[in-house]
Amino acid sequence: MVGKGKYYNPFSGTLAEMESADKLPGNGEERFFKVNTATMVIIAPVATLLFVVLLPVAYVASFTTLWGYKLLRLLLGMGHTPALRH
Repeated sequence: MVGKGKYYNPFSGTLAEMESADKLPGNGEERFFKVNTATMVIIAPVATLLFVVLLPVAYVASFTTLWGYKLLRLLLGMGHTPALRH
């Protein structure tokens, strides 16, 4: 039995809003965390900002790594063997 409020299961992404004291959905082994609305108002914009900033950084890093690897193989003479060609 839990009290009134919002409960979040991060493993399944389930958000349960309890209007009164009752049992949470799911089996007894699932874990739910009580969500404070004021905390979510602060965390949501910060998480969005991190996503918007880090996604282009991850793209540039993966692009640079891929082409750096291909350039290194070419410079070392490993790029022309039939077994390694993609």
